[in-house]
Amino acid sequence: MKNMAKLAAVLATAFLFAGAAEAQETIRLGVSFYPFHSADDTKPDILDTIAPELSAEGYRVEKTVFLNYAEANPALAHGEIDGNLIQHELYMDIFNDRAGAELAIAQPVYHATFALYSGTYSDLNAIPDGETVFIPNDGVNTARALLLLQSAGLVTLREGATYRASLADITGNPRNLKFVQLPLTATAGAYDEAGRTLAVMYPTFARSLELEGDAERLYVEERNDITDRYAISFVVNAKDLDDPKTKAVAQALRSDAVAEFLKEDYGWASTPAR
Repeated sequence: MKNMAKLAAVLATAFLFAGAAEAQETIRLGVSFYPFHSADDTKPDILDTIAPELSAEGYRVEKTVFLNYAEANPALAHGEIDGNLIQHELYMDIFNDRAGAELAIAQPVYHATFALYSGTYSDLNAIPDGETVFIPNDGVNTARALLLLQSAGLVTLREGATYRASLADITGNPRNLKFVQLPLTATAGAYDEAGRTLAVMYPTFARSLELEGDAERLYVEERNDITDRYAISFVVNAKDLDDPKTKAVAQALRSDAVAEFLKEDYGWASTPAR
């Protein structure tokens, strides 16, 4: 009889937990790259870090991985996911303009360490006339690369050229640098094949060449009012900014646990934005 009572108690507890799990509301988040998505299942990411806090609030995180990060915003705008973690404010603004969407920043998370890399030159002054620089080819990151090169004193842009700067806005190029524009995901490979001369890259892609920390960083982007808008952020549809799910995720992303994760696991590539 005692064994039957114990079995009944165990079954009751199991059903209780099953019911609690079923009661959790799902939050669908689009991701593309580390630290929000890890290709190695044994390596935790930021969403793994905030899952316990969200679970305590009654939410379960469901990841949608986009191999092409450009697909994450259309999916969000069409309501296929509840939010994404693939972009900064300026990329979002351009998408909104082009697609007639109304996406909004719910919470900045971190600033990626954008840099000019070189395995050939150890000093900006050593760059010779006519050298090739690999830069991203999407509009917002082309502008960011050119602003970085201007900050480094390698080019001059026309007055007022900032977030939408293009190669046509270069008014001064004293080293006669040659620019090759490539998709973000292809820049590291091209840089490596060319003998690691010069490339403007994000650390996420430089890592594919086993470059971490300051390795081969010739010049690092300065933090200022312009570059602060490049923080990788949690983005939702504007109408959902006050949704309890949005607020729960935003609060979790502001937690000490996330700040510690960024410091310990991604400090070589970022600084927290909060």
